[in-house]
Amino acid sequence: MLTVSYTAGEHLDLMLAEANVPDDAVVRVVVERRGVDLGIDIVRPGDTTFDHGGKVVLAIDEQASELLADMQLDVKVMGEESQLVLIEQLEE
Repeated sequence: MLTVSYTAGEHLDLMLAEANVPDDAVVRVVVERRGVDLGIDIVRPGDTTFDHGGKVVLAIDEQASELLADMQLDVKVMGEESQLVLIEQLEE
């Protein structure tokens, strides 16, 4: 199952705050032909959700959940910029 680092949870929470969206809005992983992307949406039935600080910040549907099963969402910092990245989790 996808895991979300604490830092990624913070980043998602900040994205939502800066987007000035309603309280029930979440970041959604969207599976597209060219890969995955992020968008703003609401939680839908059947979604897997991830919270940060008691607030749901990320939702993924069943297709995305299967695609990202062995991945971790984390943050990569480059200078003063930071971006979300997917990292393959190695089995121990």
